Amino acid sequence: MIVGAGIAGCTAARLFALEGLRVALVEHHANTEAFKQLCTHFIQPSATPTMRRIGLDRLIEDVGAIRNGIDIWTRYGWIGNVSPVDENGDEVFGYNVQRRTLDPILRRLAIQTPGVTSFLGCHVQRLVEQQDVTGVELAGAHSGVLLTRLAVGADGRNSPLATLAGVKPVSSTNTRFGALASYRGVPLVRGTCSQMWMRGSEIGYIFPNDDGITVVTYLSTKDVFDQFHASPRESLIRAMAGFPDAPDLSTATPTGQVLMVKDYPNLWRRPVVRNIAFAGDALMSIDFVPGVGCGFAFQTAEWLVDALAPALRGDGAVSGALNSYARNVSRKLQGHRFFIYDFARRRKFNVLERLAFAAAAKDDWASRHLHNFAARLIGPAQFFSPQALLRLIWISLSRPASRSAQRDAPV
Repeated sequence: MIVGAGIAGCTAARLFALEGLRVALVEHHANTEAFKQLCTHFIQPSATPTMRRIGLDRLIEDVGAIRNGIDIWTRYGWIGNVSPVDENGDEVFGYNVQRRTLDPILRRLAIQTPGVTSFLGCHVQRLVEQQDVTGVELAGAHSGVLLTRLAVGADGRNSPLATLAGVKPVSSTNTRFGALASYRGVPLVRGTCSQMWMRGSEIGYIFPNDDGITVVTYLSTKDVFDQFHASPRESLIRAMAGFPDAPDLSTATPTGQVLMVKDYPNLWRRPVVRNIAFAGDALMSIDFVPGVGCGFAFQTAEWLVDALAPALRGDGAVSGALNSYARNVSRKLQGHRFFIYDFARRRKFNVLERLAFAAAAKDDWASRHLHNFAARLIGPAQFFSPQALLRLIWISLSRPASRSAQRDAPV
């Protein structure tokens, strides 16, 4: 049984069903067209293999999803839109796609998979635990108790299932607020290549999406939130105009309100509690800046299915499989989480980040190395390995500054 029909829940439901298992998919929205609004709409390349596995990549490309690349500017200059590569050395990509496009397609894909039974318009009002069996009492469009050997919490950052199970998230400070808006007709400077700026306490994004929509995001420290919030549209346009090579938003057409988020602490829950497993935002919901939410939602769902499907088919103990999933999550996410938490508390780069961006603005190898890490294709241990650090230092010291560098800009 899976609670939540977002990215993680639908991915897990389809994968479990493709493994020959029966899945109950519970979702509080009754409308299959419902979608998440607060999202950067950037799916990291690390998740593309999962999307291919469930057959989603073709479906979203057919409706205009953009194979993404990104160029990042710091005071050291642009690092270039250098494609990250996988372990085989092949160039890879992720996707830019609106959640209003992605979510309904993925939900329909999951629901239409043989073996999946959907319970839309339902919420969980009570948890029933009996030895090796967990049950939830539903209310809403369907009522009654669903019993299962495995309950999956994929019900978002504020996970009602986690609350019922008494699982509290561990919180870490995020010093930034965020402002997000969508526009049509943005005069894109880099075509479909996404742009990102990191200048002191200020961070900006331009993400071209499907259907001619561009997602614009600005983040800064909370001491300027009240000033920004007084006139969010004008403040967003003014803030983005201050970045080098940024498109002129004043000529673009807004497609909705500016979404403002003042407090967005980093949250982490234990991956497994008894026979309940968490995936996606219910497991980890963290800082917008690295843009990892969608990608890790796909990936944690896949890791869960790969760990649990054999046991649920009768080939082993569910408890052992859950422990395996928890260990895998910790091994693969702990390093990323540490660095994301650390950066969310700071206003500027540390020494290692300065080194990485300075070298990346001067050299293609250093740029690809940074892109591989940003795409979550490698972890911090590989990114900051002794060999990599020595090469980054050599590049930084021996190469001339980029023409797009601004030495007087904040770092």
